[in-house]
Amino acid sequence: MARTVGSDAEETRRRILEEATALFIERGYASTSIRDISERLGMTKGALYYHFTAKEELLHAIVAPLLSGLHDFIEQVREAGEVQAGLVRGLVELLDANAPLVRSLSSDPAVSRSKLEGRGTGAPFADLIRILSGTSDGDALRGRCAMGLIFASVIGPPRKPGLDDTLDPVRRLTETEKQFVTAAAMAVLALPAP
Repeated sequence: MARTVGSDAEETRRRILEEATALFIERGYASTSIRDISERLGMTKGALYYHFTAKEELLHAIVAPLLSGLHDFIEQVREAGEVQAGLVRGLVELLDANAPLVRSLSSDPAVSRSKLEGRGTGAPFADLIRILSGTSDGDALRGRCAMGLIFASVIGPPRKPGLDDTLDPVRRLTETEKQFVTAAAMAVLALPAP
């Protein structure tokens, strides 16, 4: 593949990220090779390496919007001075919007938290717990439990409604479920529910 510039390079990069994301969701990070991605795109591995030098670099580019959203949530809570229901709802929305990816990566033993949080992005998962936790041990436990509740709601078995044995890997929470998860997280944090 010849070197591309400008919008062609951006479009190629977007396609690579799109297909890599789809493969990571379908097969998992560990079970997807650069060769798998290049074959799905119909390009050589060399052309793919022109845009991304390693599979881990692809992973970082794929999770960057999610990590950015987590950082935004943390900053919004800091600016508000307290955890508010609307902000928790935003966190639920963010994780739910990325549910298939979060579900896939969280169950892949090759994807460690340090691998996700590398590249100077800070430690958003640890910061999430810290921002949801107060200063006492009980508050810290509530913060961990609230995050566990939200994550478990998003990454839980993706079953099709009404069909207990049918998996739907792209299933997302319904509006009612989002409201319930937000209210439950606020209750765990001992804060007023929406």
